[in-house]
Amino acid sequence: MKAYTILLLLFLFSLPVFPGNKAEAVTTDPMVGAWMKYRKGDFAGAAEEYSRILKKKPRLVEALNNRGLCRAASGNYRGAVADYNRVLEIDPGMASAYNNRGLARAKAGRFREAMIDYSAALRIDPLMPELYNNLGMAKKALGDFHGALDDFNSAIAIRPLYPEALFNRGLLRQQLSDHKAAAKDFQRVIEYMPGYAEPYYQRGISRAMTGDNRGALSDFSRALSINPKYIEALSARGLARIRNRNYSEAIEDLNTVIGMQPGNAELYYRRALARTRMNDYAGAEEDCSQALKRKKGYSEVYFLRGIVRGELGNREGMLADLKLAAASGYEPARKLLKKERGR
Repeated sequence: MKAYTILLLLFLFSLPVFPGNKAEAVTTDPMVGAWMKYRKGDFAGAAEEYSRILKKKPRLVEALNNRGLCRAASGNYRGAVADYNRVLEIDPGMASAYNNRGLARAKAGRFREAMIDYSAALRIDPLMPELYNNLGMAKKALGDFHGALDDFNSAIAIRPLYPEALFNRGLLRQQLSDHKAAAKDFQRVIEYMPGYAEPYYQRGISRAMTGDNRGALSDFSRALSINPKYIEALSARGLARIRNRNYSEAIEDLNTVIGMQPGNAELYYRRALARTRMNDYAGAEEDCSQALKRKKGYSEVYFLRGIVRGELGNREGMLADLKLAAASGYEPARKLLKKERGR
């Protein structure tokens, strides 16, 4: 997935520019036609339209800027940067071109260069919240989490109802383990844009981390009502249902997800937990074994299978699994193994 919705939550390219007072004269139809192709997702076709316009008007910054958007949307970041370079040669005061070039560079992984572009744009337009949001994303990518937080705060101070910046700040606060504040950010996004699944999912993650398992379960279910194919939300709801002791429903969720992702060891482990709570030790043992086939050295699974085998009367298998879990440094296994050896 990520089953993220059509929200452009990470990178927001500026809208295309149409002829204004500073622009060279050009007939409206070609520019509008190219923009309509862009809107329909025909980025290559739109770029060709802008190229035809530029053959007649090579200094038309609006067409250069918009072709850069098309190229960036197609993954041609080098071509996009070239277009923005040309725009800035003609009009060095165009803040949106610095922003767009920064976004193209960020998409190509050139975050430090992107930061230089955003900073240049801010010197021209210090009240453009998108610039602070994008600068925050670049800093986050470089590991400067507190600097990124300051930038997201600045973006939101300028535009309090800025869902992208609120969402990005929420994600960052999750990384900083400030889950209560993160949940509040996602709540504000939901209030502004209630029809998207991703903010519910992320708020559910934060609620689960603060121990609000009922709230988390509600959020995951809401995300799934919006997007029934949201695999991450379905998997998370399975775990939330285990925590809420809804074991049979948890198994239903996990059965579905395992059918979609049969190679995911974590899913088998979660289903094993639910089956253990329902005293289905044979089923739990099989799930643990399936998890270990997919992820060797999974200490938590060795520990759980050891407990399950003990319930099934297989003491030798229990001790073998506890030894493997303890050998990997899993402290609960070491303590239980010591206790069992003392019997």
